[in-house]
Amino acid sequence: MLNYTGISPEGLLLFSENRFRDSKEFYDAHKEEIKRLVLEPMQQIVEALADDLRAIDGQLNLTPSRVISRVRRDTRFSREKHLYRDHAWCTLMRPKGDPKDRDAPCWPCLWFEILADKNAWDCGVAMSYANPNSSYMRFFRERAAANPAVFLAAVEQAAAAGAEPRIEAFKRDQAPPGAPQALKPYLNAKGFYFIHNNPRLELFRDAGIIDILREKYRAFAGMYQFFLESAEDYLITTR
Repeated sequence: MLNYTGISPEGLLLFSENRFRDSKEFYDAHKEEIKRLVLEPMQQIVEALADDLRAIDGQLNLTPSRVISRVRRDTRFSREKHLYRDHAWCTLMRPKGDPKDRDAPCWPCLWFEILADKNAWDCGVAMSYANPNSSYMRFFRERAAANPAVFLAAVEQAAAAGAEPRIEAFKRDQAPPGAPQALKPYLNAKGFYFIHNNPRLELFRDAGIIDILREKYRAFAGMYQFFLESAEDYLITTR
């Protein structure tokens, strides 16, 4: 039986203070405490949702230690030089392909994220962890245009769960003539995802958050499946 310990206000305060101090000495002194108060409860959520997530995709990587973000940032290629994060996230997807392979699988992902600096959290479903390449996006747009009813039903399911689309659009309209109006924003997209924002981070204090996320992911399952089948079909064409 799962013993969800919850993410307490004290844990979030320590997480934020670690970012504010931005000190290796402070982090090393409180590393185990941050792990116990913030990261381990996030891992417990993944363990509690494992059966539900496998029902969506049996090949998801659900190893708790591999799906939770690190506190320490990699600043080598970033202009933002803070050493530590004030937010943490969990990314649920199939194992990544070789990033050097242009035709590596563009697997979709589910996620949830806590934002200590904003006292908020979010969750969602995305067509890929990184920006999809242009070749895949052409393939995806053609597939969505050929299956508008299935795709738009998945959009409605995500919207019913309180998720909104975030679309990076082309400046010029890419939608073919006669495309359904509701479909056009997605046919004109370089990439997109659906996100549910919630201002109540206190929901992570008890196990009720597990049921909330379970219902969100069930609502996102249709969109995840459309993304996944598109990625699998595209992979066949490139191999």
